Amino acid sequence: MYVALCILVVALFGCVSGNQRHKIVAYWGQNAVYNELKERQYWEKELVDFCKDYNYDIIALSFLNNFFDEKNKDKMPGFNFAFHCETPIASGYKTLFRCPLIEEGIKECQKRGKQVIMSLGGAVGRAGFGSENDAKLFAYRVYHLLLEGTDLQSLRPFGSAVLNGVDLDIENGGYTHYTVFVKELRRLEKTGSQKILIGAAPQCPYPDSLLGPSPGRVLGDVPELVDEIYIQFYNNWCHTGNTKVFDDHMKQWLTHSRKHNGPKIFIGVPANTRASGNPQHYRNPQELTVIYNKYKNEPLFGGIMFWDASFDQNNVISGKRFSEHIGNMFNNVGPIPTGDPITLPPYTGPQTKTHGVDTTVQKTTSGLPTTKPSSVSCNGLSDGIYPHPSDCTLFFECSGSIAYLKGCPPGLKYNAALKLCDWPDNVKC
Repeated sequence: MYVALCILVVALFGCVSGNQRHKIVAYWGQNAVYNELKERQYWEKELVDFCKDYNYDIIALSFLNNFFDEKNKDKMPGFNFAFHCETPIASGYKTLFRCPLIEEGIKECQKRGKQVIMSLGGAVGRAGFGSENDAKLFAYRVYHLLLEGTDLQSLRPFGSAVLNGVDLDIENGGYTHYTVFVKELRRLEKTGSQKILIGAAPQCPYPDSLLGPSPGRVLGDVPELVDEIYIQFYNNWCHTGNTKVFDDHMKQWLTHSRKHNGPKIFIGVPANTRASGNPQHYRNPQELTVIYNKYKNEPLFGGIMFWDASFDQNNVISGKRFSEHIGNMFNNVGPIPTGDPITLPPYTGPQTKTHGVDTTVQKTTSGLPTTKPSSVSCNGLSDGIYPHPSDCTLFFECSGSIAYLKGCPPGLKYNAALKLCDWPDNVKC
């Protein structure tokens, strides 16, 4: 996924009292603990809870898992946030969601000095590009759906919230054209007001087969354009428990970055004995402290990344969460509030176009009654979705003459013309 000069330095790089400030990076959004703990009490909390109560510096939302999803109109990107958000933003976009609670969390995190980035790909994602044009189009969509762009404002999953950047968690598909994607994102960055944080999360074997660093891979071609590397030192034979192999690979990553003006290097670990599927990959706080002491004075060492927030939430050791032990190890005081987050103005127009492709959400009254129903009843109505007669946040669905009452997510109202939950400014109710 800050006093005078020090404020600037911290905002860009992180520092405490003139020394390098190491960061905690956590992945959120997949509720991975569910594979081990099915009871609702253990499930991953909402993003806003982690923003308020946890000491993370960067949160990587996981995942934008399908770069060109055929289930969406114009093959717009597809998202997966487990149970956190599952409401399509409009008809024709089955996996492009509208997520008001995540929007709230992003703004709360940023207000508290935390950065929020979008993780692209994932272990089961459909990632990759067939051409340079695909890579440029995807960069354009990422910028306008998630960052400061306004061309796709009607389709933004997080509304007016502006993310701080992206994370390349590329674990399948091809390796080609990611260099083009990153270059294009850096070009688009110049049209906005904030620096885009670009991270990558390769597997620990050096070099990673998809991200590099090697010729033709993004970390080999343009390492200077990537800010941080969250190396997954788990799920592989070079995990942190295999001490010599781990140290050898860590040194190779650091050496490459040092030679090529490259990114900060983070050690990725599981947040719980069960988080990676292999208890040998997990390091308890005492073991992690030994590793940290080896690298804490290395200028290009950035901190610790872990998978994932839900496992951290459920890993309490001596009365403190796993991440709290990491913060104590770093001697961090926590992220320093930086003020109001960058946001876009509320969306007011109905149309959106991208590269000549019309992605307008078409308004239609087909199948709608000429007047609003007088009651929540399917008498005289065909199967379909209808507005609530008196409450703009509700609607009901008729199926087999039975009415099923439903509600919009917080902050939205039902748009009868579009048959979806929409921004209040767009709803005549």
